[in-house]
Amino acid sequence: MPDTNPLLQAWDLPPWSEVRTDHLVPAITAIIAETIISQSVFPNWDDLVLAIDEIDARLDEALGIIQILSMAKHNDTAWSTATAACSDAVVQYRSERMNNRPLFDAYQRLANSSIALNFDEPRKAVLAKTLRKFQLSGIDLPLTQREKLARLNLDIDRLEELFLIHLKSANAAWTKHVDDIAVLEGLYPTVKDRLRHLAKEAGHEGWLIPLDENTYQQIMRYAENRALREEYFVAYFTRASDQGPHADEFDNDPVLTLLLSLRHQKAELLGFDNFAQLRLATAAAESTDQVHSFLRRQVTLNAPPLARDSKELQAFALERGISEIHAWDHEFLAEQLRHYRFPEALKNLRDYFPLDGTLRRLCLFCERLFGIRILEQAEFSRWHKDVRLFEISEHGQTIGHIYLDPFHRKEAPDYAWTGTLRNRRINAEGRVALPIADLHCNFTPGVDGHPCLLEHKDLRVLFHEFGHCLQHVLTSSPHHNLSGISQLGRDSAEFAGQVFEQWCLSREFLLWLGAHHQSGERLTEARVDAALAALETQTSRQAALLLTGAMFDFELHRSQGDGRSVQQVFEDVQREAPHLQLPSYCRFASSFDYMVTGYAASVYAYTWSGVLAIEAFKRFRQDWVFNVQTGRAFREAFFSPGDSRSLVTALEAFLEWPIADDLFALSSEAVAR
Repeated sequence: MPDTNPLLQAWDLPPWSEVRTDHLVPAITAIIAETIISQSVFPNWDDLVLAIDEIDARLDEALGIIQILSMAKHNDTAWSTATAACSDAVVQYRSERMNNRPLFDAYQRLANSSIALNFDEPRKAVLAKTLRKFQLSGIDLPLTQREKLARLNLDIDRLEELFLIHLKSANAAWTKHVDDIAVLEGLYPTVKDRLRHLAKEAGHEGWLIPLDENTYQQIMRYAENRALREEYFVAYFTRASDQGPHADEFDNDPVLTLLLSLRHQKAELLGFDNFAQLRLATAAAESTDQVHSFLRRQVTLNAPPLARDSKELQAFALERGISEIHAWDHEFLAEQLRHYRFPEALKNLRDYFPLDGTLRRLCLFCERLFGIRILEQAEFSRWHKDVRLFEISEHGQTIGHIYLDPFHRKEAPDYAWTGTLRNRRINAEGRVALPIADLHCNFTPGVDGHPCLLEHKDLRVLFHEFGHCLQHVLTSSPHHNLSGISQLGRDSAEFAGQVFEQWCLSREFLLWLGAHHQSGERLTEARVDAALAALETQTSRQAALLLTGAMFDFELHRSQGDGRSVQQVFEDVQREAPHLQLPSYCRFASSFDYMVTGYAASVYAYTWSGVLAIEAFKRFRQDWVFNVQTGRAFREAFFSPGDSRSLVTALEAFLEWPIADDLFALSSEAVAR
């Protein structure tokens, strides 16, 4: 009798509504049990590589479904128990798999065989990548050290999970109930409506302010009540720490301290000087010295504009009776200065970027640029009522899908992200598995009949994540471990998103994109010019914050064991940007979730890939931002190959000229943006 477990059935799109709790463990157990190790003295591509890839792919796909459904079932105890059992089984399986000497030997025999000499470059890349993964998993270590590495990996995973649990608990622990709407003066009406709905859901009158990234941005930038900004700033920058309104309740400092130590031990066990060096083993960057020098150079480039902006903001504050600018004043005063210099330029700008209309035009633009069709589906299984699905096709044939989950929910991560539900692959029988990406935003939904309207920063988020999705879906690679964006090093993976953000900074593109959500009125050239000028005003502080986070993350992992505490490292890094001093009670590290969500020692990737993205976009500015030939060349250079060639090589192919040895000295524009 055939197994009816939906996680074990072949599917074109995930069977979201069919998956039950009792399906989880049996499915994962069954997939793991299918692993076959080729014992042949002469292993071949189909029986070894494609057979193992098929199992890896099915396991990744099942886990992807479980991960997303877990957000919808976050209060389901039985589901949580089952997912924990699945996670433990997968961790054990992968540890045993990567320590399986016969399997490693089989790959090595194939790589060294006469057959492999005739493999194309992508196949050779698959084998090289697989062997490197084995080696970075400790396959060559003695048994006792492999066992120690397995324990370290397990403890590292648990500490990363504990860090996020503490942060989520800290976010949930703080709210502020407001009875007087005057306290919320300056916030958009739609934001006030959302806070009123939150209060109503909690059984209160008035307004309820939660602690999350979206609300933080709104309060810091628009709230006229200085006391409210200060209170919120303190709560936000002391989350999960030994400071603030919930001091010591969810303190992540001991968690992070132990986590850094274990990562360092892991790196040393594998023959690296530190964890940062280990991370670069699969990155585009060549060395820790190169990354460290790159970041310091970006800080140096940003220093003059930061000093200039700080002086300018101080003068502006004095005119308004503020003699000392505190950390909770910067974004508010900067926004006021933008409005003062460019009256009406930013006022209600988001009215021209409703989510639905913007998404339609984004899809139309990508259709023209890349020669594809993007059609939204009406009927499909989904994990939440707000989820949308887009089918991507070319020459009348479906080539992939993108799910969009647009709105912030308290059970979901408090940031935008792109996941991969399936990598493109072709199996031994020649059947193609189509790629599927899932795009998660944390936009504020419209309420009381108002549509979701995007601020410019939201626009950049949407374009950034959509760039990731298209890179995932438009690959032509047939290989599971080359075709997905999750297979790329972090400093390569962020590139496409950074390029797509550049269109949001293009005058021509914004003129075409913006349309008022009620009247359909288009933005004028004068309005776009003024808006862009306003958006480029007082940007150095945000650049400095991004660089501080990148330097802090990299320095923590590069200098682990030098005797400094986490907070001391942060204070030392802060001194690099003297106009960016945060109050002494701030505990930046305790809520810096990048360090436990796959970006450890890799936060630099945003600035690094940003420099490359600006170089790439210069061709679009030169050829015209809507140039179809340039779009096709971009797709061919960066999307089609997958992870079969380096980002720098792809950039050289796209620009059609060899780049300088020190590319990262070419551009300082990324710092300001």
